[in-house]
Amino acid sequence: MDFTWEALTDAERAQAYADWEAGKGLIGGDPRQRPGSHLLPAWGIDQPFFRALALDDARGDNGAALRSLLASARPLEIEIGFGRGDFLLDRAARHPDTLFIGYETKIKATRLMLARLAPRSSPLAPPQNLWLSDDDARFNLPRVVADGRADVCHVLFPDPWWKNEHKIRRLFSPPFVDLLAAKLRSGGLLHFKSDVHEYGELVRHLVEQQPDFTPHDPTQAARIGEFAPTHREQWCRRHDKPVWTYYFVRR
Repeated sequence: MDFTWEALTDAERAQAYADWEAGKGLIGGDPRQRPGSHLLPAWGIDQPFFRALALDDARGDNGAALRSLLASARPLEIEIGFGRGDFLLDRAARHPDTLFIGYETKIKATRLMLARLAPRSSPLAPPQNLWLSDDDARFNLPRVVADGRADVCHVLFPDPWWKNEHKIRRLFSPPFVDLLAAKLRSGGLLHFKSDVHEYGELVRHLVEQQPDFTPHDPTQAARIGEFAPTHREQWCRRHDKPVWTYYFVRR
C-alpha cells in the first residue's frame, strides 16, 4: 500500500484532475454512462432521496422538495459515507433545525437507512430533516449543492483502498479537497476520522496544502459535541483500536 504524502508534481496533480473530469474512480461507475440515470428507482420516489441526474424526474416531487430546502436559510451538514447511519441519524435528531444530507454508495445501506427514516407513531420517530443519496458525492455535490452552502462536512472512516492499483478510488485527492473548500462556507468545518493513521496523515497533508483550509485544530471538537459513534468507531472502541480525528476550518 502507498500512503505517501510528499508534494505532488505538476504532472501528478494534472493527472488527478484529468481523472476527476473523466469520472475515473467513482464508486459504481460514472452515472453519465448508465442507462436510465435520469430516473429515480421506484423505491426512492416521494422519499427523502435524490440522485444528481434524476432531480427532474416528474414521477415524484423529490427534486422540488430538495431544491426548496437547499434554497432556505437552514444550516446544512453533509456526511459522506454514512454506512449504517448511526452517526447521521443521531445528529439529525439532535439538531432538528439543521438540514442534513447523507451520501452512501452502497444501495442496500441507503435503502436500509430510508427504512429507518419511515414515519412511525412514536416519540422516538426519526427526524424529517434528513435526505439521502446513493450517488458518489464526488459526482453529486458539484451538481446539487451550491458553493458556500454547507456548514459542516463529516467524512468518517472512508475506505483507504489499500492496494496501489485502487488508489484512484480513494475519496481524498486534490480535486476532492478543492470541492470541499468550494462547498463549505467561510468558517465551515471539515470533520474527518480514520482508524488508519497513515491515511489520516495523508488526508491531513492534502487538506493543509489547500490554501482555503486552516491546519488541523483539535479545539474545533467542541463544534461537534455529543454524538453517536459510527458502526466502525464502535468496533474500534470494543477492540481498543485507536481512532484519529481531524478538524479543518474553511478560511
